[in-house]
Order: sequence, then C-alpha cells, then structure tokens
Amino acid sequence: MPAIVEGFKEVFGILKDLFSGVKSAIQIPENHKKEMRDAIADTAALIDETLTILKLHLNSVVSELRFGDKQRAKQLIYELGDFQGWEAKYRQFQLCDSLRIATDKLQSKGLYKLLNKASFENPETIHQRMFDYIGGETNAARSVGSMLQELAQLSDTVDSDPEMVAKELEAARNEIGKWRQTFIDLEIEIRNSI
Repeated sequence: MPAIVEGFKEVFGILKDLFSGVKSAIQIPENHKKEMRDAIADTAALIDETLTILKLHLNSVVSELRFGDKQRAKQLIYELGDFQGWEAKYRQFQLCDSLRIATDKLQSKGLYKLLNKASFENPETIHQRMFDYIGGETNAARSVGSMLQELAQLSDTVDSDPEMVAKELEAARNEIGKWRQTFIDLEIEIRNSI
C-alpha cells in the first residue's frame, strides 16, 4: 500500500505549504487571501469526499466477503480495478476549477510576487507550487488507481484465503481513512483561519 501513502503525502505537503504561504503573506489584500484559502479548503474537501467514497466501497466489499456471498465479493474485488465512483472523482481532481481559478486570479493581479516577497525567496515559487499541486493531485489520483488495481488482483485468492484478502482490504481501507482524516483536519484548520 505504499503508493497511496506517497501520493497523498505529496499532495498534502504542497497543500500545507500553499496554505502557510497564503496565511503568512501580509501584503496580499485580505479578500484575495480569503479566495486562496477558500480554494485550498474546497480542494481538501474534494479529496476528503473522494476518499470517503473509496472507504465506503471498501467497507461494502469487506462486508460482502465476510458475511455475504463470496462469489459476489470476488466480483466486487475484481471490479476495484475499474471502480466507477473513483473514476468520476478522478475526473473532478483533474478539473479542479476552484484551485485553477484562484491560481489564475493571483497571476492576473500580479499577486504572486507579493506573496513570494513575504513567504518565498524566488518570485515564481508560489506560482510553480500551485501548478505542482495540480500535477501532484493527478499523481495522487493515479496512485489510488494503482492501489485499486493491485487490490483487484486479490480476487484470484478469495477462494483459497478469504481471511488474508479481507485483511488486505481492511488495511487499505484503514490507510485511506487515515489520509481522509488528515485532509479533514487541514480543511478545518484552513476554514477556521478565514
């Protein structure tokens, strides 16, 4: 399960850096700082929503495996590699309008330079971090997709070792739950600073 950890660690780090930069930049007008904080908080909420869908689905699969029809569970596990609810959220990640709009507003108003003077040494750093974030978000989405494809391979083991399969699914669900809580905590911190 290291792929999901690395993907979300990258996204979280960039998001936290952006929030810290916006928070500490005293030269940016308050209304622009609010726009940026809102965009970052909204994106953290989107990540939470995505992880919630994934966690709930894994709960259903584990329940089916442990208490329901093993053949149905086997099919659900196989289908994890092409989980449609995840795919829809993946598309939302790639088209995260709120963050892109906020990024464009900062650029058009020349506010990156003000933010950089207060928070970063290189005038293009915050601009690059914003675009790295969008790329990192896509990378995190792909890491979850990879994790789901790995879990889908467990369908071949359902008949021979259902307990091991259930434990692997629960470990993935628990890891997703930890990252979900991390993003919820960040969203709360950002919204409380507004």
